Amino acid sequence: MYIKIPRCARQEVPDTLINTELDLNFFKKTFTKDFIITNVEKITFCGDDGDPIYAHDLIEVIKYFKSIKPIEIVIITNGSYKSKTWWELLGHTLTSSDSVHFSIDGHDNITNNLYRINSDYDSILNGIKSLREISKCKIVWACIAFQFNQNHLEKMKELAYSLGVDRFQLTKSTKFGSKYSSYGKNDNLEPHISLISTSNRFEREFTDFSNRTYEISPTNIELYKQNKNLHPIIPLCYIGNKGLYIDSRGRLFPCCWVANRYNHNSEWQKLASKFDLYQRSLEEVLSDNFWNNEFQSFRWQECQTKCNYKTITKDYATSW
Repeated sequence: MYIKIPRCARQEVPDTLINTELDLNFFKKTFTKDFIITNVEKITFCGDDGDPIYAHDLIEVIKYFKSIKPIEIVIITNGSYKSKTWWELLGHTLTSSDSVHFSIDGHDNITNNLYRINSDYDSILNGIKSLREISKCKIVWACIAFQFNQNHLEKMKELAYSLGVDRFQLTKSTKFGSKYSSYGKNDNLEPHISLISTSNRFEREFTDFSNRTYEISPTNIELYKQNKNLHPIIPLCYIGNKGLYIDSRGRLFPCCWVANRYNHNSEWQKLASKFDLYQRSLEEVLSDNFWNNEFQSFRWQECQTKCNYKTITKDYATSW
């Protein structure tokens, strides 16, 4: 079942999407044992072009990384249509340092399908229950604020708590008619102004249900704040929040925002062939002078809008 998310790149620019996935062989070839030991502390599987739980080799890929080093694994997923057995298999590969974020925007199947179209609410909740029973990993209920759920957030928090979820994460988005004319003045998804991001990217609020604490990522944010007049950009990739991003075609980008397939990022998309990990090793790409010069210039539109000093808040220096 194809899950449609209206304000996601794969729905808004579908002509640029290719149906593909990265398999175990790709990860073994790209992330060698020596590279993992020296350079890798955390990997996030987030389906910018899809959903990681539908990649056939996901569990085997996680096992591969874990067999070399106990790195932190983060999985961000819609969570639909997987069996109890599958969630148990996944749960056995995860530890207490790992986390699974379930993207759930409704309090029942009808409301959740208003944005997560074709999702299956019951299977999502069964996934949470199955994972909670078998694994000590952290579980997050990740919700985007919309008009249809703004009066049900407390109900959703109560349900999350009853399921043993560790954290409820509320995301305030920017993708509404009051900010982008393409969505129309009478945007039926737009929530109250208090639930819309005040910056050029999402903002998040957290409600923790367990005594498990989040960690402060290694960060130089205070140094950047002190020197904000020297450079208006505080790149999240530099302060421990964002990471390098590999898309479903195996191309390396500075981050997932730069990698998105909207027209204003067409320049990076053209350059991406230089960073094709099917053609070049990860070490080669990362040591490429062109890559380093472009990466550190922060001249790209996404850098200017997403990582401008004015949009930085303390939440972006934290992780879980």
